[in-house]
Amino acid sequence: MKVTLIGRPSRELTYLAKQLHKDKHLQKIITFRYLDINSFGETLKLFLNLKEGNDINKLTKTVLSTYILNTLLRKISSPILKQRSIVFSDHTCDKYFSAIASNNLPLNSDIYHGWINSSLNSFKKVSKKNPNGVKILEMYSVYPKFEIEIYEKYLDKNQFVLPSEGRIKTIDEELKIADAIVVPSEFVKKGLPPNVNNVYVISFGTDCTKFFPTNKSKDFYNRDELTVLFVGSIGYSKGFQLLYDAIERLKENGKKIKLRVAGSVQKFYSSRFKEIANNIEYLGRIPHEKLNDIYNSAHLFALPSYLETGPLVAYESLAAGLPVIITEGMMQPLIENGKNGFFTKMNDVNDIVDKIGWVYENRDWLPEASNNARKSALENTWEVRYYRLINLYENLLMKKRGNS
Repeated sequence: MKVTLIGRPSRELTYLAKQLHKDKHLQKIITFRYLDINSFGETLKLFLNLKEGNDINKLTKTVLSTYILNTLLRKISSPILKQRSIVFSDHTCDKYFSAIASNNLPLNSDIYHGWINSSLNSFKKVSKKNPNGVKILEMYSVYPKFEIEIYEKYLDKNQFVLPSEGRIKTIDEELKIADAIVVPSEFVKKGLPPNVNNVYVISFGTDCTKFFPTNKSKDFYNRDELTVLFVGSIGYSKGFQLLYDAIERLKENGKKIKLRVAGSVQKFYSSRFKEIANNIEYLGRIPHEKLNDIYNSAHLFALPSYLETGPLVAYESLAAGLPVIITEGMMQPLIENGKNGFFTKMNDVNDIVDKIGWVYENRDWLPEASNNARKSALENTWEVRYYRLINLYENLLMKKRGNS
């Protein structure tokens, strides 16, 4: 079985590529840059053949010009389009990448696994030139119209850069032409148009060798102060204000709770964040390799977000043995209500108060919930995700060949 990957250089693509290569299934990767190479100097050496890359690099077609084009378009269009320059630039670059990807596509792959916004031209070409090839669309973010509905219902949409009509049209076409759609959670599946079929929920994963529980002292779970951790982009869309309000209400009722926060502050939230910064413990941006210690310093991870597909920080928290409180559906089926965390209703500060308040009063729940969190992470590593995808590939191939 030969597999070609098409899309953005994400963690899910990187881990999938490594496993496919290890099992000799990887035929080609078409992406923006070389995987696991973050230095521009090293990237340039590989691109100009001044340095020999590893075996995966040799199978990678990089479209580095996408970054250059995006930077130029934003600079040129920003004075006129303001915030909309981001949408314009991103969509233009997506179309540019999609066109180049299709021109570098091997036509003898069995599986073409492409990421949304990047795969339309390739999928069209496969349909014409390789009708037996299986086209799988990775829907790593929520459907744009569903995203807009959430913003309009719960938030001030003027504070956010909403998806363009062009991007919505591209995704609609990708959804229509794909043989299967892979989503990371029930929440993403729920937001898809009702006429979209062949949707498979396959969770993201995490590296349980990098994120793991550390030894805790006997009194860790019974400390007077409960530590609730938030990691991510700090702003309204992530539900940070809801979490802050819930904890302040609990503190007003005599509960000793510390809100520990790591991440960068969103532009539209910066002025509000300055007003409340003295009431939280703000750690700033934490390097990824140091996050395990941060997860292990808390009792509970909370992310009452409005829009999450499968937040990797929540996976990492589980791996570190940290129970998770998150908006219902967003980590389903990983989170089991009351077992390794809790679901909260969207935009419901009272429900967040109730869930955190219950944990505060029931500390004996935490050690078992921590063990359950670790167990659920071990059952959902990147390797497990890979084997679930391989199983899907094989079933879809069998179905395609049976119908041909």
